[in-house]
Parts: sequence; C-alpha cells; structure tokens
Amino acid sequence: MNPSGNWQIEHSCPQCSAPVTLDETDRLLLCTFCRTKLYLSTDDHFRYVIPPPKSSGETVYVPYWRMKGLSYAMQEGGLTERFVDTTMPAVRAAGVPPSLGLRPQVMKLKFASPETEGRFLDVRTLLPDVLKNSVLSLPQILEKACGVTDIPGPSVFHSVFVGETVSLVYSPMYVENEMLCDSLLKRPVCSIRTADVQGLLAAGSSNTWQIAFIPTLCPECGWDLRGEKDALVLICSNCNCAWKCEGKEFKKAEFAVVEGQGEIAMYLPFWRMKARIDGIKLETYADLIRLGNIPKAIAPEFEEKPLDFWSPAFKINPALFLRWTRQMTISQPGEETVETLPKMRLCPVTLPISEASKSIMLAVADIAVDKRRLFPLLSRVGVTVHESLLVYHPFIESKNEFVHANMRFSLDKNALTYGVGL
Repeated sequence: MNPSGNWQIEHSCPQCSAPVTLDETDRLLLCTFCRTKLYLSTDDHFRYVIPPPKSSGETVYVPYWRMKGLSYAMQEGGLTERFVDTTMPAVRAAGVPPSLGLRPQVMKLKFASPETEGRFLDVRTLLPDVLKNSVLSLPQILEKACGVTDIPGPSVFHSVFVGETVSLVYSPMYVENEMLCDSLLKRPVCSIRTADVQGLLAAGSSNTWQIAFIPTLCPECGWDLRGEKDALVLICSNCNCAWKCEGKEFKKAEFAVVEGQGEIAMYLPFWRMKARIDGIKLETYADLIRLGNIPKAIAPEFEEKPLDFWSPAFKINPALFLRWTRQMTISQPGEETVETLPKMRLCPVTLPISEASKSIMLAVADIAVDKRRLFPLLSRVGVTVHESLLVYHPFIESKNEFVHANMRFSLDKNALTYGVGL
C-alpha cells in the first residue's frame, strides 16, 4: 500500500516502453530509464481499470466514480467541513458493491485505453432490470458523497465540494450461469437474465479514451519546463514564464510575485479572483466589512475599492483551507508585485482555478455574521468569476511554521506535507 494514501498507476513510457509507476495525483511522467518527461492530460476525467486475473469469460468493466477533496456544508449550526475520499457506483445496479473498498489502494491500476480488453459500461448505459433507471451523474455523486442533497432543508442549506481529484475507475466482472460475478473474488454479485446477457456485453463497446502525453518544453523558447510531479503550472526559468495545460497544449498562465522582507524561504501560490455575486450585494470592500461586521472603519475609498476573493492554489486540510480563504479575503493584500519569478523554492500549484473559484461561496458563508439569514439564500446565489491571477506570496521559515513575510500569518509545515496526499 502506498504510504501517501494515493493510488498508484502502472504505465509504460511512451518513448522507451520502460515500466513507470505514477501516483494518481501525478501530472508529470518521469521515466528513469530514458529520462523522458511528459505532461499527462485528458479531455475530461482520468479513467483507470483494476486489472482482472485471467478468466475464461469476457471481462465486463463496471464504472465507479472516485472523489477526493474538501467538503463543506452550510447548516443551521454553522459551516462544517470534512475531508472526503470515497468511491461510488456510477450506475444504479442492484447487487453491485457500494464502493471499491481497499482494492485500488492495495492493487496497482492501469489507464483505460483502446488496448484494454473487455467491455466497458459507461455512465450513460441503460439496461432494464439490470441497471435500473440507470445513471448517477457527477453532481448527484458529489451530493451523495457530501451527505447532502441539492434541495434546501432545515438541516443543510447548501454544500460545496472543493477537490481536484475526480476520476472514473472500472471494476472487472464477468457473466457466468446467469450471474454477474466479481472477477477478483470469483463470486456472484447479482443475477442476470439470459435475455439480458448479450445486451450487457454489447452495452459498452470498446472505448476510445486516450491519455495525451505532452512534451514539457516551453512553447516560447523550447527550454525544459520545471515543476513538481503533481504541479498544474510549470515554470520556464529561461524566459520567466508560467504555463498551464489546456486540452493538449500549454497556455501561458498570468502570474505576479509579492516582494517580501527578510530571509525568504519559499513562495506559496494563491488565486486572486474578481467575481460577480448575484443575489447578495457584495461588490466592494465596504460591502464585505458590512457583511462580516469586521472591526474596521469604513473609509470613503473602501466604497469604491473592488473586492478581491483569495484562495490557496495548493492543497491543505479543510479547516486550514477555509481559514486561509477567510483571512486573505478579509485582509485584501495590496502589496506591490513584480512579474519576475524568484530563484528560491516555489510551492507547486495543485489546485486549479476551476476548483478554487468554489471557495468564493465559502468565503461569503464563513465571513457573514448573520448566517441564520444568509444560509437559506445561498442556493439561489450565483457566482461568476470574470478575472483571476496566480499570485506568489513570500514566506519565512521558522522551526515549525512558514510565516508570511508581510502579513505574519503562519502555516504549519506539516500542513503542506499533509496536502501532498490530498
């Protein structure tokens, strides 16, 4: 079992075919044999298969959603948070196990590809009696994983799931003597009528999913891009650029660097976002002060100052993520920035802007004083991010903490280590 808690995936190097083992959070494939470095990308979700043992029957792969991230619920008692790491069937089928259990942690997975032998049932499969009414969409799965529904009620008014790891995992089964059987345990899962057998095997045709392997070369100068293996943004130290992958190509990521005083040990990335909030008057810094009854005099310039929302661009536990979102948004950092990347250590960006933008609702819910009045309104509040910027902030190292060089906010060192496994 992987000590980090991340699943492991076996793959062959596209360059030399040497075996490579990846963590599920890895976005860089590093081949120790030929020194190839490639970025992994997919159109929607990464898809994995649990390798089946050799059997006489044809393998039928049943899909499971895998979610791993931070879950928040706005309830009558306040805002609660927890870490979610779960698997759930992507189809409703009587008798199918409700989760994959420990299998993906103790077995090495493989990427689903056109070369994978067997039939795949996808989330659009509809089969009478076998897969009743069929599919569970990703939003439904997220709601179920968070333990809430999308219908406001007396206990839970709204929920937010922040997490970059959402994937599909296919568990191997086979049909024998009118029974759908687990390929690993060699035992029946549920009965299936003879008339449905051919329909089941025909339902999932050979898949066409492909992982794109993109050379990590700077699109502008051809220099090797650098970054940790789980980084979503890669750095070119030659032409001072940052790049993020969109589709099958790298696009420039706009960034800024805050200068700090003292002996800077590292820079941590944060997303600065400007957004339109529909349903609540929250456009300026003065509006935020009133919303949270923040002990600060409302100066005239605050009525004109556009409000920025802030979120960590790296993974940390749910309570710390909420705390940093809150304190950075309340503080509204306004230090001078430069567009030159520092030479010292940069903490990798592991949370994309698409996920970080969900923190805006969290910030509003957490900062608001009158939660009893606000929470019932949250399901009708719309958030549209119209501008975002990646900002690196300077931190000084102490014995047990990293301390913001300017604002003096501190972050326990173990929090970053813990975040690697999220």
